[in-house]
Amino acid sequence: MSADTVPDADWGTVTGWGRTAPTAALLVRPRTYEEAAVAVRDCGVRGGIARGLGRAYGDAAQNAGGAVLDMTALDRVHAVDVAGGTVLCDAGVSLHRLMEVLLPLGWFVPVTPGTRYVTVGGAIGADIHGKNHHVSGSFTRHVLSLELLTADGRVRTVTPGTPLFDATAGGMGLTGVILTATLRLQPVETTLMSVDTERAGDLDDLMARLTATDHRYRYSVAWIDLLARGRATGRAVLTRGDHAPLDALPARSRARQ
Repeated sequence: MSADTVPDADWGTVTGWGRTAPTAALLVRPRTYEEAAVAVRDCGVRGGIARGLGRAYGDAAQNAGGAVLDMTALDRVHAVDVAGGTVLCDAGVSLHRLMEVLLPLGWFVPVTPGTRYVTVGGAIGADIHGKNHHVSGSFTRHVLSLELLTADGRVRTVTPGTPLFDATAGGMGLTGVILTATLRLQPVETTLMSVDTERAGDLDDLMARLTATDHRYRYSVAWIDLLARGRATGRAVLTRGDHAPLDALPARSRARQ
């Protein structure tokens, strides 16, 4: 495939989030599903890989000498079922954008990693985890269905419990290009978080705290001091929280929710 065969395509250099090991590829920016299909069919011997917002730590969304499909132009939120708690959106939609749309409606994305600036397609391809992994599992546990553009140019509707879904969830884009996804959402009453922060004196103390009380929190993360030695080995700051319920807010704050 050349830059002349697909609209908005040119050669460029891409890296992962760590900015290491840059490689040159044909960067294709499809703006419609049809353009994406053309790009996949015409990838050539080096093939193609989908790319979102480039937050993969390594080279997952790189393809030296081949095609890289930047899917961020396909970023529509098609439908939100406010009663049922689901959303249908393009794979190029960021979790940040979903939060902007969903929070005023009383819903939140089911799993969020350390950055909200990842796409839904990337979240499925990497099967990302969040600080609520012990409660909610990884991202694809909340995917009800997805549309997958495969190498033959066909679009397949893929659902959980099928081999193709299992291969796509965490498959790093190797089964095809995700076009849309339907997600199950997390209900919330407010846009605020209730957060507790503790200091653990050493690794044993940290693990004891997690074992004893982690079940009380939806979100949990420990920042461990890897430079500490001796009795302080494994000391950490443990931060845990949950979505604040409306009745936990002061009266003056409830009116703003």
